[in-house]
Amino acid sequence: MVKLSSGQYVIGFDNGYQFGKTAQSLFDNGVYAMGTVEPTVKEHSLKYSRKYYKVGEGRAAITEDKVSDENARLLTMVAIAKELGAEGIRKAEVILAVGLPFSDYGREKKALLEYYGQKPTLKYEYEGIRYDVTISRIYVFPQCYSAIAPGLANMKGNYLVVDIGSKTTDVLLFKNGMPVERRTITVEKAMVKWMKQIQYGKNVPESEILKIVLKKDSFLPRNQVNHVRETLRELIHGLDLELMEREFDLQYTNVIYVGGGAVAVKNFSEPRTNVAFDTDIYANAKGYEFLAMQMLRKTGAA
Repeated sequence: MVKLSSGQYVIGFDNGYQFGKTAQSLFDNGVYAMGTVEPTVKEHSLKYSRKYYKVGEGRAAITEDKVSDENARLLTMVAIAKELGAEGIRKAEVILAVGLPFSDYGREKKALLEYYGQKPTLKYEYEGIRYDVTISRIYVFPQCYSAIAPGLANMKGNYLVVDIGSKTTDVLLFKNGMPVERRTITVEKAMVKWMKQIQYGKNVPESEILKIVLKKDSFLPRNQVNHVRETLRELIHGLDLELMEREFDLQYTNVIYVGGGAVAVKNFSEPRTNVAFDTDIYANAKGYEFLAMQMLRKTGAA
């Protein structure tokens, strides 16, 4: 979150298909409607428009879009509350910075702007605390590009950036810090789908898979741990093969893996001297704020 001299706050929100992320917070993206029944405990509870919700308990099912129901708005309220609440702020005018997959950006940007523009005033309670928020401006930026935006000036030559998210993997080719748009693709291979493949026939809990991805201790028996590790190696290798089939040079081009899946690639692929990893799961949200500040400075608003 960035405070402007005007008193407004710039808040970046990366609404992923597994986690919601701001520049400094991470929470599950599950939304459970409770109607008018007040929850027993305040944790993860949201009250909006006289209805109660639990937000952040488990992962929601993957959907085709994020503007066909209220869930994205509810998740955004939680994201804003987490940023404002950390500073003890209860009432604020917010400039919201969000993102879309690079290949969907041109097609879906307008719908996302309209979605947030429908209800710019949000009065709600999160975990028992009242928030009064006005969204005064909305910026939409492309994912992956946003994650590395702060470092683009230092990217000389060719770089391939692979952003492994929950639902999809964005692949961008950069030349001297500029994306080559015709060489941008989205691959339907990412962490949630990988976990489903690992679970097939094994019923391995997602939480335990994530522990193994992060090289943390798991209570799983050794044969299941070995199954997870081996399957991860195969899936990552399969992604590399698909990129090579699409004529991306993984051997001689500088490659940067970003996003939540970057940790999996770092821990379960063969080391290569031309490969780097940005494992900051908050990178896109931070990038949205960085790009929003650039836009605001251009217009003299920051």
